[in-house]
Amino acid sequence: MKDYYQILGVARGASEDEIRKAYRRLAKMYHPDVNKDKGAEEKFKEISGAYNVLSDSKKRKEYDMFGAGGSFGGGPFAGGPFGGGTRTGPGGFQWEFRSGPGGGKAEGFDFEGMGGLGNLFEELFQMGGMRQGGSSRRGPTHAHTREEPKARDIEIETEIDFLEAVYGTSRRIQSATVKIPAGVDNGSKVRVAGKGENGGDLYLNIRVTPHPIFWREGADVVCEIPITIYEAILGATIPVPTLDGTTRMKVPKGTASGQKFRLKGKGCPDLENKGTKGDQYVIVRIVPPEKSDPELEKLIEEWAAKHPYNPRES
Repeated sequence: MKDYYQILGVARGASEDEIRKAYRRLAKMYHPDVNKDKGAEEKFKEISGAYNVLSDSKKRKEYDMFGAGGSFGGGPFAGGPFGGGTRTGPGGFQWEFRSGPGGGKAEGFDFEGMGGLGNLFEELFQMGGMRQGGSSRRGPTHAHTREEPKARDIEIETEIDFLEAVYGTSRRIQSATVKIPAGVDNGSKVRVAGKGENGGDLYLNIRVTPHPIFWREGADVVCEIPITIYEAILGATIPVPTLDGTTRMKVPKGTASGQKFRLKGKGCPDLENKGTKGDQYVIVRIVPPEKSDPELEKLIEEWAAKHPYNPRES
């Protein structure tokens, strides 16, 4: 069984921030756009799968309790004791979970004709706070009255890539092609009228896979770019990745590490303001030379002696 914590290289008690940083570090190493080695794509998928579970508090809690045999692992109760969906049991009978622990409901499940096994399943459902769709089986048997099926909305979580969220995409759901508009983000919902149960609506809950370089702040896109100490002091024009490709950005003389620059209109489509886009913000980080250079050190010492300053003093 896969150990998602081991895949990301974090402890079981790792915080959300530690998990996110571990994912970004590994994603930069194994993303297929960056790493062309054989097996990198499969490794990236494995890393993304682990992050998908551990970054979601509900999925992580289920994983910690049941391991990879929960709703994300395809175990015997795939969908998990906390999720919805249709289950198929021995003999081909089916039942449907409607909600979570203590308030769950199993519909379409007939315990009659199953003998001792039926009683066992019934007791298990009653112990978990679930109830059969018809009358309780604890008392005498009552005649069931057929009711007209009621319309019911269905919610399905759908995971899409970061760039699919930016540019829009489509998914084949419930025998229907669903268009996902450009600019959706984590938590966005896409409604498909009449594609639920018995004429209800279908809702896609969008979950976006993180990108190794960019992250979202609403319709704005943010990234970090390293620069040399020479570029920071002397100024430079450097290449910068954007959603539409590489552009060039001017770094003025005396730029400080952590300074943020704005590229207007280089963000995501704004769902709240149709026809407009957010901006891209580039945070620069000064990276010193990797190797020690005695000549450079001597020059800096001489420069520091002639031009002393202390940025920590107000």
